[in-house]
Order: sequence, then structure tokens, then C-alpha cells
Amino acid sequence: MPLEIKISKKTDYTYVVDLAGSLDSDTHQQLDQELDEIIGQETKAVVLDMRGVIYISSIGIGLVMKTKKALQGMGATFAMIGLQPQIKKVFDAMKILPIFDIFDDMPEADKYIDQIIKEELGKGRS
Repeated sequence: MPLEIKISKKTDYTYVVDLAGSLDSDTHQQLDQELDEIIGQETKAVVLDMRGVIYISSIGIGLVMKTKKALQGMGATFAMIGLQPQIKKVFDAMKILPIFDIFDDMPEADKYIDQIIKEELGKGRS
């Protein structure tokens, strides 16, 4: 099954990536290329909206982990929202779920990201 990717810019350098379909060996490069286009030194946050993802393979999980690590290395925030039960089960089985910030919906993720950005801005003033 193909992977549909829709990227929207919420605020300056804060992006939401809506995914629908399968994130697997056939589709991970497509997502990787799209993420490379939005992740830069100015990026503050990336949220993967996983509500439409019906299948994820180990290579898809690897890409999610790579993205999180890259963003953390730049001091940016990474979060996921709307994990379907079967997707959450895969993350649980691999015992990597606790390392991700996962939210039920966008308002919950927005609140978290806003808090993180405000904290970072406050550090710059000290």
C-alpha cells in the first residue's frame, strides 16, 4: 500500500506531517526525502500525525527513530499523534515507546510544543 504524505507548516519552522497508508520498505525513502526538505537548523518541531498509518515495518520505525534523533541533536522537538492500536502495539513490542512523545491529538501536542519552545526562548534570555 502506498504512503500519502501531507506536510503543513503550523508556525515558523514547526511542521505537521500527516501520513496515511503503510510506512515500510517500499515507502520509507519517500518519507525520508520529504522530512529532509523540512528539517534544518531553524526547525523547532516536527509532529508526525500517524492517524492514517495502518502498517509500519521495522524500517519505518527506524526512520521515525532517526528523525527523532536528528531533531534532538538540533534542539528541536519531535512528537507523534494518533497512533492506531496496531501501530502502538508494534512500538510497545519493540520496547521503544517510552522514548517518544506521543499525544492523542494535535491540541495536546500543540500545548506541549508551545511549552518547550517558551522554555527554550527563556533560556536564551538568561
